[in-house]
Amino acid sequence: MKERLVIRKKKMYEEVVERILQLIKSGEYKVGDRLPPVQELSEMFGVGTPTLREGLSVLSSSGILEIRHGNGIYIKRFPLEAEDVLAQINEVEYEQLLSWVEFRRALEAEAAALAAERRDEADLEAIEAAERRLEEEITRGEITIEPDYQFHNTIALATKNPIFIQTASTIEHIIRQYFHLSLRYGKTFPWHRELVVTEHRKIIENIRNKKPREARNAMLEHLNNVAGRAKLLESLAKGEKLDKS
Repeated sequence: MKERLVIRKKKMYEEVVERILQLIKSGEYKVGDRLPPVQELSEMFGVGTPTLREGLSVLSSSGILEIRHGNGIYIKRFPLEAEDVLAQINEVEYEQLLSWVEFRRALEAEAAALAAERRDEADLEAIEAAERRLEEEITRGEITIEPDYQFHNTIALATKNPIFIQTASTIEHIIRQYFHLSLRYGKTFPWHRELVVTEHRKIIENIRNKKPREARNAMLEHLNNVAGRAKLLESLAKGEKLDKS
């Protein structure tokens, strides 16, 4: 019986992710080490700079790498193993997750900017209270969607725009489904909540200081990181499926 040939089209950035993970897991690079410069990595892997940067972005958003602008790229954490990824990822759900992230980028980035312009003290307290509940939940070892959902919903309310508010209310049940899905994916990363807290605090800081452009960028960074973490799971799951074929 002939051996079955598995043909799999791999995205270019996944090759970068896979190669860097191999370098770390092999012990060639350890936590705290600095990776070679972008140009050198690009030549090492035989890919263009844009592809390399996309792979680096996925690993950075997942908390494995830390990109210190002007100072290099560092290994921050040892990568998770792929053994539990197949239990978490579903291809249809993955596509739904990324579609919702695209929608949320369009809606919530502008909501954060408007909230920074228009929020009053009551709005700010509501946003900060939702974040405190999230952090208290993490401290207790609980994982639910409610404080995370409320954090984003209170930002929508702070826009003072009736269309934003009505939209948030109309799609609440769907958004809650998204948060359940996102949370399930996030559980694969032991440090997922730590990353979310850091990103949320940056958004709050800019809303508190009434900096619309910075608040918009902070929300975009947060949502891009959500997408990046999902992309890493997809890459790991594909690699696991290939290994088992």
